[in-house]
Amino acid sequence: MSSKINVADIVLGHIATLADPAGKRSVMDYVTFFAVPGLVAALGCMAGYNLNKDVSSMLVNFGAIFTALLLSVLVLVYDQESKLNLAKGADPLYNPKKQLLKQLYYNICFSIISSIVLVGLCFTHSVLTGLVNCVDVMGSTVCINYAKYIFTPLVIFVTANLMLTIIMIVKRMHAMLTI
Repeated sequence: MSSKINVADIVLGHIATLADPAGKRSVMDYVTFFAVPGLVAALGCMAGYNLNKDVSSMLVNFGAIFTALLLSVLVLVYDQESKLNLAKGADPLYNPKKQLLKQLYYNICFSIISSIVLVGLCFTHSVLTGLVNCVDVMGSTVCINYAKYIFTPLVIFVTANLMLTIIMIVKRMHAMLTI
């Protein structure tokens, strides 16, 4: 993969922010950001839910709007970091603020990537809607609807994870601006 589009550092940086203030990995954060969206996606799949055109369109709009908004917030974080660097010696909370800004940077970048992935998944779901692949397995025919059983759960997972991450960003922005 080209280094220009490799986002592994951003994803790993975001995952590293799922820690308590002392820097210790938080199991509860992993449950919140990965197990809960996974459970919601699994429940949707077990209930037989499939995205319809209206929901898919709404999610594409959600992803596009939040990408633009989060890019603006990224500029705010950069501006706050510049101001913080000017007050490096005078601010007793310099290190915690610097750490918070770094975490915000990773969370916002991850959310932008998640929004882009959400748009791509919705597009793929729309393309694959109605495509059912059947295979003969030991005399029985097994059919799979890719849009319903693969892409709908992925869309649900990414949407739930994105919403939780945005809540975390809002909470961290609140902390940053009220410290």
